[in-house]
Amino acid sequence: MKIIIIGGGAAGMSAASKAKRMDQSSDVTVFEKTNYVSYAECGIPYYLSNYFDDYNKLLHYPLSEFTEKRKINVFLNANIEYINNDEKYVLYKNKKYYYDKLVLATGAGPKVPDNFVNNVYSIRNIEDAINVNKKLKKSKDVTIIGAGVLGTELFSLLSRKYNVKLISKHERLLPHMDDDIGNVLNDLVRKHNSNIEYNSLPVNIDKSNDKYVVETTEGKHNSDLVIFSAGIHPENKIADALGIETKNNLIKVNDYLQTSIENIYAAGDNVASKNIITGDYDYFPLAQIANKMGRTIGINLYGNKRKFPGSLGTTIINVFGYQVGYTGINEKKARELNYDYNKVFVKAKSKSNYLNGNDVYLKILINKKNDNIIGAQIIDQDSGAWRLNSIATAIQGKLTLYDLFYDDLGYEPEYGPVWDPIIIGASLGLDKS
Repeated sequence: MKIIIIGGGAAGMSAASKAKRMDQSSDVTVFEKTNYVSYAECGIPYYLSNYFDDYNKLLHYPLSEFTEKRKINVFLNANIEYINNDEKYVLYKNKKYYYDKLVLATGAGPKVPDNFVNNVYSIRNIEDAINVNKKLKKSKDVTIIGAGVLGTELFSLLSRKYNVKLISKHERLLPHMDDDIGNVLNDLVRKHNSNIEYNSLPVNIDKSNDKYVVETTEGKHNSDLVIFSAGIHPENKIADALGIETKNNLIKVNDYLQTSIENIYAAGDNVASKNIITGDYDYFPLAQIANKMGRTIGINLYGNKRKFPGSLGTTIINVFGYQVGYTGINEKKARELNYDYNKVFVKAKSKSNYLNGNDVYLKILINKKNDNIIGAQIIDQDSGAWRLNSIATAIQGKLTLYDLFYDDLGYEPEYGPVWDPIIIGASLGLDKS
């Protein structure tokens, strides 16, 4: 079988590798528009903040792992000129490459308004990271526009070394988080770096003598570097040209990750993923999801065998040493969908009292109809990741509050109190049932 994959990120290389393992005789070719494949995008903020200085450490594998060991054909800096699905070929450098199955893993690009594009940096790949890192070495004052996942984490990590200012169009960091726990996060962050403009938008950015003058709705300031992290947009020009069905510029796929054209599959940040809670299709541009989508496609290219169940959008980031994250839906979404829900908000300790644990802030949303957990948000310096992941597992497994309360979590004083915040939250939720 001849398989062509457009995009060599998490989804594309996962699909290519699995397809080759499924059938060593298959001819698998990847076209990647940048100079790198299979890299850890989530590690870029740590590279930029000097946790390590070699960007090659962001590569999961050297290129030779794919081309020599796995026998995958890889073209770098490759922009596909044309695709003819009737005759089943892609055109690259005026040469036709034929396929039986095509995979679109074209990812997403940064949202940067045209009037700012020449005076700001954005971060979506290793090449972006290299360019920003070079600029950082000559910088002292840094401005970050956008307080979502990337902007908030960059603000936190870069504040270790630089004078960083954050511009947020919202009244809080991480706007997915609900007001109550989101306000806690704002207060905690203020103790580390209060140089944040809330409810503010960039108006103009000019370059003057190798510095930037940034004008916002709140005023003007100078900066050596401006990083724009105000969202992303799926790269789906190829899908549009092929006439593939999309919604909100996201490729629509079935449970087997097929597009509206039977022999074309799609995965990653250009695809709508089923929301496990609501059953609707949402946007979850996350590495875990892209990798699993790619692996699923690698199996299904040989005949649909495995369904992709959907996603919860579980997200966890480092904010000044706090593990901050969320999974499932928030109150805003619950209200939009007319859910009858309960909520519990717990402030507890991360360890047994005699070991002086840190404060844990945990919020859980519960569907009153069946006592199923439908969402959670956490701020926790010690074990937020495992606590959030435990609740994500409970949601995906359709556990009720009763199940969560009686979940047999291991207990060790250094790693959590006997009444863990998760168990306290479940107990309080049961009291409301």
